[in-house]
Amino acid sequence: MEFEVRHVAGIEDCFVSLPLLLIQTLQSTRSSLLPPLLALELRLPRAFSSDEDPWIVAWSGATSSSTAIEVSQQFAECISLPNRTTVEVRAASDLGKATLVTIEPLTEDDWEILKLNSEHAEDAILKQVGIVYDGMRFPLWLHGGRTIITFLVMSTFPKKASVQLVPGTEVAVAPKTRTRT
Repeated sequence: MEFEVRHVAGIEDCFVSLPLLLIQTLQSTRSSLLPPLLALELRLPRAFSSDEDPWIVAWSGATSSSTAIEVSQQFAECISLPNRTTVEVRAASDLGKATLVTIEPLTEDDWEILKLNSEHAEDAILKQVGIVYDGMRFPLWLHGGRTIITFLVMSTFPKKASVQLVPGTEVAVAPKTRTRT
């Protein structure tokens, strides 16, 4: 089935909201209830047979307010998922539970903001980000969305296509210091 992706302002996490029809379709393909967190592959319709990398997103149970897959505008920009793109959807396979994820702030400014807000950031990562993979960029909202830091995933353990962040996942942050000229 094909669905449109829509960017939505005001969403402050890296989870997608799915249209009811898609939730029902995903449920009908399983013998048990859908898990509390589901990794989804979104691909351009002609790309399921090609080598193009899919967009990997996480769904945690939210229903969209339309017939489209809704995603935070900031997160969509981080993973280069264009607004109003038509995609085919399938559940991602080979999802491991992360024991260690190494991330780096995208910019020196992000690093400096993180140093001042490390306690808030630690709590926010597990609440706002469900799935990561090597090379993924993701935003993190602090202070009710007034502050956004962007991170780059440097590595994950175990080494899988994508991994789920779970309670107990160690998140190591590599510093991003300013270079002096």
